Amino acid sequence: MEYREVASKILAAVGGSDNVTSVMTCLTRLRLTLTSPDAVKSDELKEIKGVLGTVRRGHDGIEVVLGPASIEGVSREFSLQSGVGVSGPSMAPKSPMGALADAPEKNEAEDRQPEPKKQDHIVITPGRRSSYRAQQRAAINDERLGKEDMDALRAFLDEGTKAAASAKPERGGKSVLVINGPNINMLGIREPSIYGKADYAALVRTCKAAAAEAGFSGIRCFQSNHEGAIVDEIQSALGTYDGIVMNPAAYTHTSIAILDALKAVSLPCVEVHISRVEDREDFRQVSYVRQACFETITGMGLEGYRKAILDLAARLGM
Repeated sequence: MEYREVASKILAAVGGSDNVTSVMTCLTRLRLTLTSPDAVKSDELKEIKGVLGTVRRGHDGIEVVLGPASIEGVSREFSLQSGVGVSGPSMAPKSPMGALADAPEKNEAEDRQPEPKKQDHIVITPGRRSSYRAQQRAAINDERLGKEDMDALRAFLDEGTKAAASAKPERGGKSVLVINGPNINMLGIREPSIYGKADYAALVRTCKAAAAEAGFSGIRCFQSNHEGAIVDEIQSALGTYDGIVMNPAAYTHTSIAILDALKAVSLPCVEVHISRVEDREDFRQVSYVRQACFETITGMGLEGYRKAILDLAARLGM
């Protein structure tokens, strides 16, 4: 696949570089924030070779779904052509909230000198790839990526489409955003004596079942090992979700940025911890995010998420 050609066609279909205000990659998705979402030519996007589909994100965003072998190369080319760089040491005039991935193999983009406003890229490490795979498996109901990559990715796209459609409540319906911080994707592997043997996919199933039980019309489960990505997700919840259930994990004890984001959107939020953090190390006794939450639930395992979602529904008067 010619990354440059694909990126050029995507850029044209979303209204050109003047219409793009931020870019980041999430799993196999090119996530764009746009000045004018109405300028997007959805039919043209879907006809581009290598594009599996598109998903609307909030009122001003769109996600372009690509294959796992092409997302890195296409995203790098898109950055070069759009002039929207990635977050790094030197911020460009048109700086995004997210981050682009490094290209997987040498291609023509590496032979071109980027314009001065382009920024350094971020390498996707093996650990981050493992995190992405864990989230993919959860999003496609535990189907493993392999020979049926395309079918699995389309299933993932369908799931994302449903989530995007439910993000805008219909006739008074309400939706909830569940955010998990670093290492939650490693559930079942990470210290099972503390966090249990259930994996991240089981956590997602628990949350979806609880949301249905509570009467929410939509739910999105998001996990990231990166503080900035979590802040972005909280900010994008404004005007899209009615409340947040959050396990910031290690960022609980360090992140003023996440606290400030929660205060900024002013959505009702429940803090959840799988273990009893109050009985653990001294450094875990401080929670910054608690100041922005109306309730904290600890030590209930995955059932803590169920209680948090039900309590959030009660708070919203459902």
